[in-house]
Amino acid sequence: MADELKRAFGLEGERALITGGGTGLGFAMAKCFVQAGAEVIITGRREDVLEEAVKQLGSKADYRVFDVTDTEHAASFVQTLNREVGPVSILVNNAGRHCKKPVLDVTQEDLQNVLDVHLMGSFALTKAVVPGMLEQKKGNILFISSMSAYLGMTQVTAYSAAKSAVLGLVKTLSGELADKGIRVNAIAPGFIDTPMFRKAVESDIPRQQKIIGHTPMGCYGDPMDIGWAAVYLTSPAARFVTGVCLPVDGGCCIGF
Repeated sequence: MADELKRAFGLEGERALITGGGTGLGFAMAKCFVQAGAEVIITGRREDVLEEAVKQLGSKADYRVFDVTDTEHAASFVQTLNREVGPVSILVNNAGRHCKKPVLDVTQEDLQNVLDVHLMGSFALTKAVVPGMLEQKKGNILFISSMSAYLGMTQVTAYSAAKSAVLGLVKTLSGELADKGIRVNAIAPGFIDTPMFRKAVESDIPRQQKIIGHTPMGCYGDPMDIGWAAVYLTSPAARFVTGVCLPVDGGCCIGF
């Protein structure tokens, strides 16, 4: 039974590229992928953060400095990565940028800046890894969406638009690539207890109460909850799962 479970949920022999992998949810996913047996490459803009994360992740992890908004160089970045460490079989489009403002204060530049990361950046990297996956006749592409794609959350116009657009990409790409051995899915995290989230709500008691009141399980999620969900969706256990967005949210989507 142990061997069967390892084959079903293990990621031995896989090479995962995780954007925004140095902190928060990206780091948690990297940690879970390493524990599942994958080789992991994390990316981000801050080399010191990436370097420290790799020290914690161990010998199966490495990093490359890359800004996902540099879409012009996404293809050459992946080509270099393939040449230096080998082909990527799992891509996790996790890098993000937030923008919390009333709608009348949101500028076109604000909207473009958020779309550049979540939509344009993730599409460029996805397009860059697909040729290698086609050669291998297998691959997994995972996007990170949000509760704001499901719920009418206020003051996050740009973020909500970007995260909703991600779901459109998942549906279209999964349909186009399914018969080529490439699966495309997403996760929609609920309210997860990361340092960034804590900073956002620690002085706002009414917001904390609203979040917990809307979450049937009555608590925040742990970053590892997202990590293990990512492992499942990219593992052989999910071989027949594509084109879905899995809410990992303590019931928030159905909360009353």
